[in-house]
Amino acid sequence: MKWIVALLLCLSTAAFAGVEDDGEPVFLIAKPDMPDPNFARTVIVVGFPQDAGPMGVVLNRPSGLKIGELFADDRPELADLADVVHLGGPVRPDGLLFVFYAPSHPVKALPIAENIYLSGDGRIFDRLASEPADPTARRFFAGHAGWAEGQLDAEIERGSWYVLPVDVDALLRWPVDTLWERLMVRASGVTARR
Repeated sequence: MKWIVALLLCLSTAAFAGVEDDGEPVFLIAKPDMPDPNFARTVIVVGFPQDAGPMGVVLNRPSGLKIGELFADDRPELADLADVVHLGGPVRPDGLLFVFYAPSHPVKALPIAENIYLSGDGRIFDRLASEPADPTARRFFAGHAGWAEGQLDAEIERGSWYVLPVDVDALLRWPVDTLWERLMVRASGVTARR
C-alpha cells in the first residue's frame, strides 16, 4: 500500500460553546471507560483549524514501522530515517501528518503550542526528512482523528474525555508507553481540585 503525504482539513466549522469554540489546542485523555475502541487509553492533541472542525492525532499508538521502511520502495533516499510512525487516528489512515518544532510559523501548518505545529504538507515533510532525526522535535502519524460540528463538545459533556492544556514535554518528550497513565494522574488531580 502506498502512503500519501496529505493533510485534509475538510470538517465543518464548530459553532457552539465548549472546547470547540475556545480554539486553543488541547490534550484529550480518554477516560478509562471510553466506549470507542479506536480511542481507548489514548491521548490526542487536538487543534482547531479555521473553517474546519476539530482535528488531531493520537500520540500514544506507535506502529512499530519506521518512516524509512514506509517510503523504502518510492523514496530510497529516506531509507535511513528511523522515526517511528504512530497510528494517528481512524480518519485517512493512508495520510501522513507530523507534529514538529519550528522557530517560526510555517505556511500550511496548524499551531499546537509555542513553536510546535501539525501539518501534512509535502514540503515541510521533505525539510524534516532532510534533517537529523530528533524524536524530541518531531513525530509522524498515519491518519488522524476528526470531529463534525459539535461532536467533540458532546463527547466531552457525555464524560468520554478529560481535557488538559497542551504540555510540550508530554507532547514530544515523554515516553509514549506511559503517556496515558501519566496524563490520567494529572487529569484526575485537576478534576479533584475542581
